[in-house]
Amino acid sequence: MERRKASKLVRREKLTALAFVTPLIVGFVVFTLVCMVISFAYSFTNYNPIRGSMDFDGFKRYTELFTHPTYKKAFLDSILNTLFLLLATPLCLTVSILIAALMNNKKFRGKTVFRVIIYLPAVTSVVAVNFIWRYMFEENYGLINTFFHAHIPWLTDNTLIKVAMIIKNVWGGIGTQVILFMAGMQNISEEFYEAAELDGAGPVYKFFRITLPLVTPVLFYSIITSLIGGFQIFADVELFAGGQYGSRTIVHFIRNYGIGQNLYGLASAASFLLAAVIMIITALQFRFNKWVNYTD
Repeated sequence: MERRKASKLVRREKLTALAFVTPLIVGFVVFTLVCMVISFAYSFTNYNPIRGSMDFDGFKRYTELFTHPTYKKAFLDSILNTLFLLLATPLCLTVSILIAALMNNKKFRGKTVFRVIIYLPAVTSVVAVNFIWRYMFEENYGLINTFFHAHIPWLTDNTLIKVAMIIKNVWGGIGTQVILFMAGMQNISEEFYEAAELDGAGPVYKFFRITLPLVTPVLFYSIITSLIGGFQIFADVELFAGGQYGSRTIVHFIRNYGIGQNLYGLASAASFLLAAVIMIITALQFRFNKWVNYTD
């Protein structure tokens, strides 16, 4: 009888858990998995909902991305722009880990206030942030040019627009990364630092020989998620850069030629190439992660 009651309780708990996760599973299947399959099928066609055409073309859409006289330049430039903007990732992580180390110091006062201030970019509206930074980089009346008494064309030059986006993205990404690094640092046992101090180790030595090696799992996670997000930049292009050619990323190319010009086959091919690159880079990171110090 006791076993029967226990089995009924386990079955009831499983059914309850299944009831909670079912909406998420259904949502993933309907709005993600099915859409991915359909999009993958579109990448082998010339699907255009306006003309009502959908002929099977094999890998023609994929080859057009690198050979077509119209699409080739736009696609290759979007790749270069995306790679350039990825420079924000190492800069953001470097600044974040240094700030986290500073705030984790026992002598640092006002940790709570600084945590709130630093984390504000992560919870601020993306639209508001982009428009405020656009105002700051404005050539004629922007705060940055006004402060330096300069007329730098941040928003119109194809190279400077990317530099401005990197500065903005570093500022915007610090909040989340600092919190993650601080959480990792606070899990490091004080015994390591006490032993190092007995041997006469200074702050710099303790940071590079204790803090940084033991926080590598957090760093590994941050690198993966930051790179995945960096490959999918879109809102900045539309809201901050106003669609400036020098800021157009791969995702912007997909949206422009897909929804904008109804070339869904071409856009689908570009999206799956991007997905393949992200998966390969992520897999390589997991393959060569011996530098990560996993400790119990």
